[in-house]
Amino acid sequence: MERIVIAGAGVFGVTAAIELRRRGHAVRLVDPGPLPHPLAASTDISKVVRLEYGADEPYTALAESAIEGWRQWNRDFGEALYHQTGLLFLRQGPLSAGTIEQDSFEVLTRRGHPVEQVDAAAVRARFPAWDAARYPHGIHDPEGGFVESGRAIARLVAHAREAGVELSEGTAFGRLLHERSATADAPGRVVGIVSSTGERIEAGMVVLALGAWTPHALPWMAPELRSTGHPVFHLAPPDPSLFRAERFPVFCADIQTTGYYGFPAHPATGVVKIGRHGPGRALHPESAERAVTAAEIEDLRAFLAATFPLLRDAPISFTRICLYCDSRDGHFWIAHDPDRPGLVLATGDSGHAFKFAPVLGPLVADVVEGKSHPLRDRFRWRPGLRPARSEEEARFQGS
Repeated sequence: MERIVIAGAGVFGVTAAIELRRRGHAVRLVDPGPLPHPLAASTDISKVVRLEYGADEPYTALAESAIEGWRQWNRDFGEALYHQTGLLFLRQGPLSAGTIEQDSFEVLTRRGHPVEQVDAAAVRARFPAWDAARYPHGIHDPEGGFVESGRAIARLVAHAREAGVELSEGTAFGRLLHERSATADAPGRVVGIVSSTGERIEAGMVVLALGAWTPHALPWMAPELRSTGHPVFHLAPPDPSLFRAERFPVFCADIQTTGYYGFPAHPATGVVKIGRHGPGRALHPESAERAVTAAEIEDLRAFLAATFPLLRDAPISFTRICLYCDSRDGHFWIAHDPDRPGLVLATGDSGHAFKFAPVLGPLVADVVEGKSHPLRDRFRWRPGLRPARSEEEARFQGS
């Protein structure tokens, strides 16, 4: 078995390390830390877990496997990282073909899931924090929910250590280490990495799982991937009883039009977290401009006034900018670099990867080992691909 070095202990890196170690490889996982890294997309208090991918059955099937994986991790770890609160997709207009709500309803029903359509009367009776007159159409999926993302990364890091992964927290990726014959025009085989402090770490295979740092650390990837910032808000609800999970499940609010999604009152802090899954703005992960703007707060307040009147003036207790590593088509990038044998990239989260944590490790490990998997073509090396828009069904594309 090969010695493998993985740079980046976010959701791609740590799950890959665990799976590759399980398959018998010697694995060293390096990250600048602390873990979970406070600037990484993988941190924060919660991430959505959903089956809804519109008419996209390959992602739906992958999400089914992931949810089973989260349930298994809850059992294996003896703690509730995944909370099955249910998930509510509501729309202002009727359900119709081509909307994520209608297409998801048809796919999930056909696949045997207990998803149901809801109308204004059901919204008013069961989910009273919503403005039912504005959002009278939608679906409710009892199988969706959220995972406590920061806690999950911390637990997975601990599990990696227990499994025998050599973890170097406090070691940042600096550059690739190539064979001596490498040139600028022909970089050639990768034989390890050099840390930001100059440590040479040799390996038979390198996996870079650098998240939003990828296009900045690897200049040849800048045309294919970009780091984008998306606002996240924690609010203190005035009447917490209306925002508990049984009355306020995880939601997507006309997601293809508004981009807004959110969570019930958090079990530890009681805050209601709301974020926006939209175009975002180009940002370096360590940019001084990585802060929520006045315009983003103004947009949030307008959304709250129209959607959850009780939260319109709720105090904002915390804000952050979540950084995505966006691929051009919205699909992950898990593939060998054809110009640099010995290098695999595992990145391109595009804002929807965390839910797949239980299946990401095997996907990356299969690519490292040269094995096939059902989505290998979708996540392939694909430079120059320029679709008109992201193919991720829940992503608000902007005006």
